[in-house]
Amino acid sequence: MWYVIQTVNGEEQQVCTWINQRMDRALFRRCFVPLYEDVWRKEGIGNISIRKMFGGYLFIETDRPEDIYEELRKVPGLTILLSEEDQTGKRFWPIHREEEEFLDNVLWDGLMRVSYIERNANGRITFVAGPLADYQEYIVKIDLPHRRAIVEMPFLGKKRRLKFGLWSSKDPAIPWLEEAKKRRLEKKNSGHSGTDTQKEVSTGQGYLHEGGITEGDYVVNTTGIYGDGLLKVISVDEKCRSVTAAVPLFGELIPVQMSMDDVEKEERRKMEE
Repeated sequence: MWYVIQTVNGEEQQVCTWINQRMDRALFRRCFVPLYEDVWRKEGIGNISIRKMFGGYLFIETDRPEDIYEELRKVPGLTILLSEEDQTGKRFWPIHREEEEFLDNVLWDGLMRVSYIERNANGRITFVAGPLADYQEYIVKIDLPHRRAIVEMPFLGKKRRLKFGLWSSKDPAIPWLEEAKKRRLEKKNSGHSGTDTQKEVSTGQGYLHEGGITEGDYVVNTTGIYGDGLLKVISVDEKCRSVTAAVPLFGELIPVQMSMDDVEKEERRKMEE
């Protein structure tokens, strides 16, 4: 079951890193801080920043919450495994099945990617691809100029507003999103009402890029949407012409898929300079 750990806002990743590095792995399957791709514009073009979905919360998957509770007492700073008191003592409660399914649907390796949305002249939504596709009925606000959609739904015991980053046709192509758009359009045209979630995202299985980029190389994303720092290549997919690189965040590495045309090998950049 998934349980919620509450800590001081801003220390979620540090607590998660402490748990993953120091707590007995036999006590839990995984611990993570849900993240999402936030979009901001520079000269009209979308750029991506990675942010926390829930300030002050992280999640742990375990069937031994009592043992986890005792271990959390060793964590520096304030941490609480959400629970309630009853006649038998402290009772830890997992997140609801619907909440777990939501996180399973929208997260890919703990990260919610951007969504693509189209509207007609009357403002009516005509097409959605990406994690937002299955939650259109919960949308309470769409702000295309600021590249965001706000969804309101029950989560962790109360109604919460969650932000989904939005990508547009004017922005650099993202391989997995182009594939999701294609699949969603095929389903729409065929009348099939299937899901189109992050589980359809492929991280690629190739190893060699025609330009000399291979797994383990360091590259720079030339579009600037992921910053200008060096990124380590995790995998290369020749068929989709994409690479998956590790983007650093608070000491953790988040896998992000990028087009081959949007990355340059660091050695090549040095030669050109």
